[in-house]
Amino acid sequence: MTAFAAPLKRLQLVFAAVAAALMAPAAAQQANPAHYGALPNVSDVKISPDGTFAALLETADDLSAVMFYNLEQPRAAPVSVDIGDANPRSIVWANNDVILLLASESKTVRTGQRPEVIEFFRWLAVSRSRQETITIFDNEPGFYLSEAGVFYTVRNTDPNKGVFGRYTITERSGRVNLRRGFAYSLFEIDLTTGAQTLIELGNADTVNWITDAGGDPVLRIDYNQDTEKKRVYKKDLAGGAPELLAEFDQQRGEPAPVVFFGLSDDNAAQEETNAIISVIGNHNRREIRKFSLDTGAIGEVVFSHPVYDVDGAVYDPQTASVTGASYIAHMTEVHYIDEDDRRLKSALAEALPGAAPLITSRSQNRTRLIVEANYADRPKRFFLYDANTNQLTSLAESYRALAGKVVAKKEAYDYAASDGLRIPGYLTAPVGANKENMPLIVLPHGGPWTRDDQAFDWWPFFYAARGYLVYQPNFRGSSGYGVAFLDAGNGEWGRRMQDDITEGVQKLVAEGTVDPERVCIVGSSYGGYAALAGATLTPALYQCAVSVNGVSNILQLLWHRADGEGENQFWKTRVGSRFRDQDALRQVSPMYAVTAQTPPVMLIHAEHDVIVPMRQSRRMRNALEASRIPHEYIILEGEDHWLSTSKMRTEMLRLSIDFIDRHIGD
Repeated sequence: MTAFAAPLKRLQLVFAAVAAALMAPAAAQQANPAHYGALPNVSDVKISPDGTFAALLETADDLSAVMFYNLEQPRAAPVSVDIGDANPRSIVWANNDVILLLASESKTVRTGQRPEVIEFFRWLAVSRSRQETITIFDNEPGFYLSEAGVFYTVRNTDPNKGVFGRYTITERSGRVNLRRGFAYSLFEIDLTTGAQTLIELGNADTVNWITDAGGDPVLRIDYNQDTEKKRVYKKDLAGGAPELLAEFDQQRGEPAPVVFFGLSDDNAAQEETNAIISVIGNHNRREIRKFSLDTGAIGEVVFSHPVYDVDGAVYDPQTASVTGASYIAHMTEVHYIDEDDRRLKSALAEALPGAAPLITSRSQNRTRLIVEANYADRPKRFFLYDANTNQLTSLAESYRALAGKVVAKKEAYDYAASDGLRIPGYLTAPVGANKENMPLIVLPHGGPWTRDDQAFDWWPFFYAARGYLVYQPNFRGSSGYGVAFLDAGNGEWGRRMQDDITEGVQKLVAEGTVDPERVCIVGSSYGGYAALAGATLTPALYQCAVSVNGVSNILQLLWHRADGEGENQFWKTRVGSRFRDQDALRQVSPMYAVTAQTPPVMLIHAEHDVIVPMRQSRRMRNALEASRIPHEYIILEGEDHWLSTSKMRTEMLRLSIDFIDRHIGD
């Protein structure tokens, strides 16, 4: 770790030195699937509460570890704690010794008549001093629970006691009733032993808790599917009965009109105590507001954006409070509640041209913080900022093999659909490309209730580095652009949602940017469905298609996803009814739409996919065989829906680029 500059009075001058280093010319490279398919060398960085240690989540050759670096002794060797075969997701400091790691692992278990693959998410308490890990919660006797639970805070009386929320079984007579036999409850966990103590038992309707900085519950949030009411109860810390503070209508399967995140970061300076919530407000978009714990009233707007939804809150578990609101413009952005934080973010953005900087963690005294810098033309990079010395220090590159070698850039590309709706999206092109008559790879996102942004992404950047233009449309039904844009996708799988992709390609062709004889559509999950729909519903537009973990039969997917009343209603609203809309859904299911005109198709599916069952690709293969359409069918052994291993990401890139090159390459 090397500081870029000596302490200076002006913050932006220190950052300018960093910016100069980051803007160094990139070296050309041959795009190696292994370089892009590898998991990031560093995917997350957090600073300890006392500011002494930085914890880095590092991966090499599919082996992951939490690495602890002593910031006071930069020459000292880091402490490494391996995490086994678990797939790491994120880290957060619990105290000055323990990092909490969220990880997942797919296992085959017997839940009834036959084995079933379940992806289990768990919190692991990783100790720096003891160099060991402890699993927080596990399956209860007789029942498999895939969720990890929620980490809220640590006890201010004992930093080795973490406060978590999780579902627990409350009745064991016969088969567990999923509606009445569960409660979402609050637990105290000893982070040195894993021992758990019940703090507060929820009920069958409890869905969330809000705690104070000491870990004591202050609000309990319940939702009853029968009454379609969300009720907010204020906890009496003296032991009395909870007080009903507020009540909100919430239709089953619909987005929650009110979402609770935590206490406000500025409560100490206010006359009343507030929580931070999100509501659907101005411009029919989600915004952040205050909620009074004294009156139960929804108060002032903390942050609202005229174009984009607020998609979450920045929560500090050290103080059990919300410090900011997050949203995605072209990059992930955060509106910080504290004015000093807003000024610091502005200084970072000004001094790091081309970067979208985020403050991802800080010491308790707020003098040291971690900055994550995201870019549209290179992988993210992590920095340490020290307010005492006014220095910014480079901590880590996310992809070491690609540092200074990425030769592509992602730019915004929007167009107006035939019905007038603005469809945002992105084009990733090789640096220096003239964007005339180029071969195109269309890469629709999964979800579909997510969205793509402008930040570096290993998948499109690999294709662009191999000479292709990559188009990522945020078709209607994508999230982040307001309720109306999201709802415009209801019932539109294979129809208007697919038309948004089709018309985007047609516009690129009409502009002369794309060669109409060299277009391939590729995607994963819902994107895999869109790839197969493109190949079967508009076969003249594409010369090939690659589906990764894709859906071929919507009706079959609805049967798989109809687990509970609320979820079933959600899928009815967003996609359709497997009974009422059976004929319409069959018409836009690719396995039923294969014709002699369908172009060559590659099907890739992960063996342990618990989101889209592998039979979706297997039955698509059978349909292609029956119509004698050229195709390839590949199983990624041991892999999950998310392609969580470098080996299988690399294999997917290698197989897909070979297939694409054969059909639309030079």
